[in-house]
Amino acid sequence: MLDWSRVDALKADLGEEDFDEIVALFLEEVEEKLSDLTSSGANNHDADLHFLKGSAANLGFEQFRATCEQMEHQPDQFAAGQLQSVYQQSKSAFLAGKGV
Repeated sequence: MLDWSRVDALKADLGEEDFDEIVALFLEEVEEKLSDLTSSGANNHDADLHFLKGSAANLGFEQFRATCEQMEHQPDQFAAGQLQSVYQQSKSAFLAGKGV
C-alpha cells in the first residue's frame, strides 16, 4: 500500500520539519482534488488524476498512485468512490506508520 523506503528517503532529504509541511500540504491538496472529482459532473478527469498520481508517487502512496494511473489510462473505469476509499486506506496506514 505504501512505499516506506520512498517515505524514509523523502524525510531524510527534507528533514523532519519540512517533511511534515510537505505531508500536510499533500493531504490538503489531495483531499481538495478528490472533493472536486467527487462533485464534478465532467467526464474528463485526466489532469486531476495525473496530478494525484504524481503527488502520490512523490510521497510513497503506492496503491493510491496505481489506482490513479489505472483510472487515468482507462477513463471509462473512473470511480470517485473507489479512489476516495483507496486514498483513505493509504492515509490511515501512513498516519499509523508515522506514529500520528
